[in-house]
Amino acid sequence: MPRLDAARVRAWRDLQSIVPEIERRIDDDLRAEWAVPLGWFDVLATLRELDGRARPQDVASVMRIPASSLSRRLDRLEEEGWVRRHRDVDPDDHRAVEVELTRRGRALWREMNVSYRRSLQARFATALTDRDIQGLSATARTLSEHASAEPPAGV
Repeated sequence: MPRLDAARVRAWRDLQSIVPEIERRIDDDLRAEWAVPLGWFDVLATLRELDGRARPQDVASVMRIPASSLSRRLDRLEEEGWVRRHRDVDPDDHRAVEVELTRRGRALWREMNVSYRRSLQARFATALTDRDIQGLSATARTLSEHASAEPPAGV
């Protein structure tokens, strides 16, 4: 196992600071054009990836956010009419809920996705070569697998 040296700490600190910066800029772009934050768009996009309907815990898991953060977002999206909660999914469990994109939510996602992709292109993709993307994707997979694994004893 490699030791935690200055280069690894610096790499972590760089990653820790640049991802939120890019997200803030994309969020600014979406808010300016749509008055909708990136966090809400991410929920709509994730629901779309999950075939338009899913349990909240599955959405939160895919997004890698706490269920409580998702719950607040779902409340707002439901108020806007972009998602609908279904509470009749399991007659044996009255707590069971599924969330579905509404027709309006799908339309908003389609329209916002153009703006999102434009911002992502400008803020992220144009700065990287195809080789950079391959390396970044491989690194993200490695980190994802490592983050999902049980920590070593004593940590």
